[in-house]
Amino acid sequence: METQTELCARSKIVMNTQIALSMGPRRVLRPQRSQFVFEHSFVQTFVSEAQCNLVSRDDGVNLLCCCVLKSLQMKLVKIDAVKFMLQNHTSKHFPFLGVNDNFTLTDLRCRTTFYTALTRLLMVDLGEDEDEFENFMLPITAAFEAVAHIFNNNFKHEEAKRMLIGLARDLRGIAFALNTKTSYTMLFDWIYTSYLPILQRAIELWYGEPACTTPIMKLVAELMQNRSQRLNFDVSSPNGILLFREASKMICTYGNQILSLGTIPKDRIYPLKLKGISICYCALKAALSGNYVSFGVFKLYGDNHFDNVLQAFVKMLLSVSHCDILQYRKLSQSYYPLLECLTQDHMSFITSLEPHVLIYIFTSISEGLTALDTIVSSSCCACLDYIVSYLFKHLAKEGKKTLRRREVCQDGQRLLHFMQQNPNVLQQMMSILMNTIIFEDCRNQWSVSRPLLGLILLNEKYFNELRASLINSQPENKQEILDLCFRNLMEGVEQNLLVKNRDRFTQNMSVFRRDVAEALRSDGNTEIASLDMMS
Repeated sequence: METQTELCARSKIVMNTQIALSMGPRRVLRPQRSQFVFEHSFVQTFVSEAQCNLVSRDDGVNLLCCCVLKSLQMKLVKIDAVKFMLQNHTSKHFPFLGVNDNFTLTDLRCRTTFYTALTRLLMVDLGEDEDEFENFMLPITAAFEAVAHIFNNNFKHEEAKRMLIGLARDLRGIAFALNTKTSYTMLFDWIYTSYLPILQRAIELWYGEPACTTPIMKLVAELMQNRSQRLNFDVSSPNGILLFREASKMICTYGNQILSLGTIPKDRIYPLKLKGISICYCALKAALSGNYVSFGVFKLYGDNHFDNVLQAFVKMLLSVSHCDILQYRKLSQSYYPLLECLTQDHMSFITSLEPHVLIYIFTSISEGLTALDTIVSSSCCACLDYIVSYLFKHLAKEGKKTLRRREVCQDGQRLLHFMQQNPNVLQQMMSILMNTIIFEDCRNQWSVSRPLLGLILLNEKYFNELRASLINSQPENKQEILDLCFRNLMEGVEQNLLVKNRDRFTQNMSVFRRDVAEALRSDGNTEIASLDMMS
């Protein structure tokens, strides 16, 4: 019979194996930065080879390798050392889980990986056993109760802060691994009533310390992820709305507080401000696209949580310069997909914005259209397509107003009035898209074609001016060929935005791009023409 010390020692080796299996060779943690990664050359070699094979082989073999790794997990949970570890993940046996000055705040990142691996082992046999889950969460429950006691009695807040940083990272690892509806519901029931208010309090206290706010907001963003449909609660459950309301409070609190910091040095603006904003945008995007909240009920029942978080989004956005959005990749990759969700499903909010906010948003879309990051440029094309389609449908219904459509028409009328006051907004973006198609290496032709058709149908006069500008800028022997290319571009295209018509335009555009490139290939004025298109 193994002693407790022997079980603990063996569990450390097993944990190393599971972490490597879960995260891959590039994520194996360095021994000098966390004490839970121990030397075990055979295991490391075996796991590294297995992961390399997993990456390098085709899909069929990948599936086989995944089955093998799953089989290994099922065998691991039967080992006494693993059973001991699932019941004793405390600072007594794993010192890095405690408040220890020997570990920096950066080292605490390893705890997320640790708990992801540990929770995956728990998930093997968890099923619907709530008692087993509660037992697994006992060490974290005790830690949260200790933090609550510190808050209630005004003890050393510095100790509470360090504990919360670690706990937020622990819970993020647990939440990431709980990818089923049943297991996620267990976590939600555990955290919602008792411990989310503690995290809210931490944001209020330490909003200016990213070492604390970043792991907490990342935990919130992870909780909002409807991965594997795990947030599809029962029809009688209010959990989806309750979760969104708590996330809304957290985002609003952080957003309002971070804006009170005033001027931040350029070299500190990302860690102190922009990183947190990008995480807030990720959380909000996850909620908007998760399909587990009916946002219409907030307005119906006079609940302002949805409106508040949208206003927080606008305030944070206006505090960021356009160059910063594109300069910091994580910020751009969170902002533009969020804007895509808003333009797709919440155009009533977009149309209600003040003109200066709309100008800011359209400028950000215009600059994002030429971004080298395909994710950003494709999201910008999608945003523009949703806006243009909304305008086109509004104009098509102008003569068919009914009482039911009155509110929708009022929203559309506001946006139409803005466009009439600022005609250069859509014209500039049409120029950018045409320039991209004709003169640049367009890597997302399908995405570009979608808004371009709507822009052409909304402003045919300006499109004809662009067409004439390009043709007249070329030698006479090429003008007839280019004119034919433009006629072929609109060949068979009707005055609507139906899917069939869009597909026809996309096909025409592909041919148009190829033919124009051939026509201009031998000419040396391509760069001049490009500048003319953008003028």
